[in-house]
Amino acid sequence: MILDTVVRLRIIRAQRSKPALADHNNASSNKATPERRLLKLEELPNWIDTNPFILSGYRPESRSWWKCVASWAYFHNESANIWSHLIPAALLLLGQSIIYRHVRAKYGDRLSSFDWSIVSLQLLMGFACLLISALYHTLLNHSEHVSHRWLQMDYLGIIVLILGNFISGLHFGFYCHPFLKYFYWSIITILGLVTATILLHPRFRGPEWRMFRLWSFISTGLSAFAPIGHALLLWGPGHVWGIGVPYYLLEGVFLLVGCYFWERRVPECLFPGRFDLWGQSHTIWHVLVAFSVGAHVLGLLSAADYTYSGVCDSTGTQGLIHF
Repeated sequence: MILDTVVRLRIIRAQRSKPALADHNNASSNKATPERRLLKLEELPNWIDTNPFILSGYRPESRSWWKCVASWAYFHNESANIWSHLIPAALLLLGQSIIYRHVRAKYGDRLSSFDWSIVSLQLLMGFACLLISALYHTLLNHSEHVSHRWLQMDYLGIIVLILGNFISGLHFGFYCHPFLKYFYWSIITILGLVTATILLHPRFRGPEWRMFRLWSFISTGLSAFAPIGHALLLWGPGHVWGIGVPYYLLEGVFLLVGCYFWERRVPECLFPGRFDLWGQSHTIWHVLVAFSVGAHVLGLLSAADYTYSGVCDSTGTQGLIHF
């Protein structure tokens, strides 16, 4: 309760004493185009789901796809959220050919088309998630209808990324046991569909369901411990280490830390108005998501090394090597 009181006092103080970015833009309106005029929090339409600790730098409702995309060319309080996912998305797309040449040179004819398709699928799903996220933040100020539709697309992009992580990780984790691999593929597909259905249901819209939506994603992601624990019981820590699990755990740390910043709205809740453009919680969340995608790709490359080192013996079972 004390914290809530302190936060409210800081918001009031920031609104009174800090020259808002929107005021600066209004003062220089003779030089700025109308499309670049930025608003304060209290000037926004009611349909925009705002962060109460971001006090300025908002784009006005545009009702124009072109004006939304054109906002890439100037700075506002969504710029960092856009570029923090747009740049990694481009890197993943470009990384397709670079990583393919690397693994082809390293493994030669041992690299099967199916193995590469799994790695490629992971890169594409990561690309899709980050691109959709960047587009959602780009189109956030278009209109209520467009903003809502792209928010749903953003949710689906996260589910797609989770599915890609599971599919690729399980492929190399249970490489010599197709039955177990397909079993866990089926489980995560069902979980993904259930999560997507919940998130897209009209009942769970609005800020009051914010924590519920977050825990839906977290619960789906934490289900990864089931196949990891299964592999640990069957083949021991050496195998779990070899199939890239340390990288996947690092990926999980990135995501959980990012979720903390996103849910607590740190640091802007401590200093309202000071992080309107740079360093807000959502941008920190975006950066950590991008790091998690990179950690997963490194885990896949590590798992491929382990797989092509002869992990399957002549009977087709998983070998207990690399302890």
